[in-house]
Amino acid sequence: MKRILIFITIILLSVTGKAQENTFIPQPESVVFKEGVFNLSNTTKIYMPKQVESSFKPYVLEKLKFETGLDFVVETGKVKAKSNYIEFQKTKDKSVKEEGYILDVSDSKIIVKAKGFSGFFNGFQTLRQLVPIEKTLEIKLPNVTITDNPRFGWRGVLMDVSRHFHSKEFVMKQIDLLSSYKINVFHMHLTDDQGWRVEIKKYSKLTEKGAWRAERDDHWWSRKPATANEPKTVGGFYTQDDLKEIIAFAKTRNVEIIPEIDVPGHSKALVASYPELFCSDIDTTGVNFEVAVGGKAPNNTVCPASEFTYEFLEGVIEEIADLFPSKYLHIGGDECSKKDWKKSAMCAALMEENGLKDYEELQSYFIQRIHKIVEKQNKTMIGWDEVLSGNGVPGATIMAWRRGKYNPEVQAPREGYPTIMTSYLHSYISRVQGPTFMEPEGPNSVLPLSVVYNHEPVPAELTQEEAARVLGNQASLWGEFTPTGEHFEYMLYPRTLASAEVSWSKPEVKNWERFQKALEFKHFNRLKKEGVNVAKSLFTVYPVFGIDQLHNKAIVYLETEAVGYDIYYTLDGSDPTIEATKYTENFKAVPKSLLKAGLFNKKGELLGEITEIRLK
Repeated sequence: MKRILIFITIILLSVTGKAQENTFIPQPESVVFKEGVFNLSNTTKIYMPKQVESSFKPYVLEKLKFETGLDFVVETGKVKAKSNYIEFQKTKDKSVKEEGYILDVSDSKIIVKAKGFSGFFNGFQTLRQLVPIEKTLEIKLPNVTITDNPRFGWRGVLMDVSRHFHSKEFVMKQIDLLSSYKINVFHMHLTDDQGWRVEIKKYSKLTEKGAWRAERDDHWWSRKPATANEPKTVGGFYTQDDLKEIIAFAKTRNVEIIPEIDVPGHSKALVASYPELFCSDIDTTGVNFEVAVGGKAPNNTVCPASEFTYEFLEGVIEEIADLFPSKYLHIGGDECSKKDWKKSAMCAALMEENGLKDYEELQSYFIQRIHKIVEKQNKTMIGWDEVLSGNGVPGATIMAWRRGKYNPEVQAPREGYPTIMTSYLHSYISRVQGPTFMEPEGPNSVLPLSVVYNHEPVPAELTQEEAARVLGNQASLWGEFTPTGEHFEYMLYPRTLASAEVSWSKPEVKNWERFQKALEFKHFNRLKKEGVNVAKSLFTVYPVFGIDQLHNKAIVYLETEAVGYDIYYTLDGSDPTIEATKYTENFKAVPKSLLKAGLFNKKGELLGEITEIRLK
C-alpha cells in the first residue's frame, strides 16, 4: 500500500510540478491537490450570477489580464459552455460561511462556490495565486479542491496618514494589494498632532491650517516647534470627493474603510486650527498654536469642560458619519495628557459638579459624551483601550494595543467589550524588522516578521464566551518614520501578509517554514510584479559578538529568523558567496576584522542583504 501511495505522489508531482507547492497566503483551511491541470486560455469563458456586485465583473477581467496577459469574456446567468470555463456559483452549503468559499479546479472547469460577493472575492484571490508568476505560452493551473473560511471577521491594517500624508492613488494601491490577501478592513488614522487630513465643510480651517506644517528634516523626536511666520508647505488632505472615490474603490475589493478622528489628545492640528477648543481659562502665554512638526506636541488636548468642544465635534462627526458608510467610527481616545486640564478651573468645576474623583474619570466623561454623539449618527464607536480608564464607555468597541498590570487584551473582552487585537508587541509594524543598523530610520526596537506571524490574538486566559468577543486582528503602521511611499511599503510588506494569515487562518494550519517558503518561491516576485518595495529582512543575518580581551579574540555568533538556509561569511572584506566559509557554530576571529555574512538558498543564491559589521 505504501508503494502505491508513493507512486501516486510521484505521478502528481510530475504532472503539476512546482505549481503543486502550497504557496497560498493566507493558508486555507483545506488544500487537496489532484492529478491533472486546467488549461487557461483566451477561449476560457467566465460565468457569474446576475445578482453579483456590478463592479466585480470589470475587477475580475482587470486582474486576470494583469496575471495572465489574456483577455476574457464574462457572461451572467446560466452556464452555456460544456468545458473550459470558470463559474462563480452561489451555494447554500452551510459549511461555507459568509466570506468563505470552495474552489474546485478540474481538467474541464473551475468552480468558485460562495454565499455571495465577499466569498466570491476571496475565492478569486486564491485562484489568482494559482497562476504562475512567469509568463508562459500555456497557463496550466493544478487541479485542486480548496475549502476555506476566515477565522476572524475583522482582518485589518491601519494606515497613519496624519504624520506623513500619502496621496489618494497611493492609498488605493495599498487597498488593492492588501485585499488580495483577504484583508477586509482599512483603518485610516486621519488626524493627529501633525496633520488633519479630511475635509470638513463646516470647519474649513481644519484643512486650510491643520493639514499643513513647517518643513523639518531632522530627527522626528527632536524637532523644534514651528513659528507662526514660517511657511507651512508640508502636508495635504483628502477632499470628501477623494474619500468617496477611495470608499467605492475599497468596496469593490471587499474592504471596509474605518475613519479615525483622534480626540481628546493627539489633537494639536485640531487645536492649532481652532484655538478656542483649548480651555479658555488657561494662561496661553508661550503656548504654540501651530501644527506640530514632529513627535513632541505639548498643549494638544481639547477642553472637556467647554460646551463649544462638543458642539464642534458633533459637527465634525456628522460629516464623517455621512461620508463613511461603515457602521464604525473611531474616535481615538489614546495617550491623553491631563497636564493642561489640571491647570483649568473649568475642568475642576466640572469634576466637582459631576462627582468625578480624578482626571481619568474626566476623560471618561468626555468619551461618554462623544459616544452619545456617535450613537446619534447610528454608528458604533471604537476607541483605543485607554477609553476603558476611569468609568469606561459601555457600548463601545475596543482596540486593545497595550499590555501591563491592566491588560486590555484580556480585560476588555472579559468586561463584555467587543475587542479588536492590535498588540504593540506583535502588530505595530512601525518598528523596524531587522538589525537596527541595517534598517531605514525608525524606532529603536525590532519586530521581526516571524513574531508577527506567530502571534496568537486570542489570550489563553479567556473563556470560550469571552473569546467570542474578539472580533479580529489588526496590524498598525504608524507614520512617524515613513515620509515616502517607498519606505511605507517597505514597512508594510511582507509583515501585513503575516498578519493576514494570523487573521484568516486557523492556528492548526499555520506553519512558519511553509510561510517563508511561500514568500521566497511566489510572493516576493508577486509583490515585485505589482511595483512594491518589499522588505526581505527575514533573510538578514543577525551578528552577535563579544571581545575576549584576555586571548585577544572576538567570539562571533550568527543567526537568522529564516530556517532551512545556509549562512556564509568572510572576514577579509570580500562579499560572501557559497565559496566562502559556511557558518556551523560560534567561531573566533581577530578583533577589528570586517565581518560580512549572507544567507543563501540551496541554489547558491543570496536571499537578502549582506550584513557588514566591524568586530570591535
